[in-house]
Amino acid sequence: MKSELRLYFPKIQLRWGALALFALALQAVAIFVPLGLDDVPKRLLFVLSYLVLLVFVVLNFARPGLLIIGVGLLFNFAAIISNGGLMPVTPEAFARIGESDKIQGLEEGDAIPSQKEVLKSRENTHLYFLSDRIVWDNPISFRIFSIGDVVIAGGLVVTLGDLFLPRVKRETRRRESPSRVNP
Repeated sequence: MKSELRLYFPKIQLRWGALALFALALQAVAIFVPLGLDDVPKRLLFVLSYLVLLVFVVLNFARPGLLIIGVGLLFNFAAIISNGGLMPVTPEAFARIGESDKIQGLEEGDAIPSQKEVLKSRENTHLYFLSDRIVWDNPISFRIFSIGDVVIAGGLVVTLGDLFLPRVKRETRRRESPSRVNP
């Protein structure tokens, strides 16, 4: 028998992938679509979107990357639920990235327009350690985020590796022996 290593790309199946897309669409609607003067619809859409994402993760629990994403989602969901349906962020976080103008005129507990956050002081933020409090001053994107977002990003890296990186497989082949001739 001869053994050799070969590369192959596994077939990865995600169950109910449309749920994840639906949940992300709900978040996009909550952020970008004007839903009236009251922010209750925005808060409800965020909570619903996280519930849908968590169902998607449970349906795909066997994928290690999605399990990691699920942990990050639970961190964010806990902060969102305990603070009235949106992710809390402090005025100090906006000041550290030089964007205090975005929260001009807002009071504590107000939803921040075109974002997923609610303005809260540190002392009035439930589960502060899970809130949007990590600041990375970069000009491109994601300047204030949570530990849950970091965990989700790690899970996305693992998931993408799971989906796109080839695996090594050991194949065993039998040596073909010359056929015997019977007299």
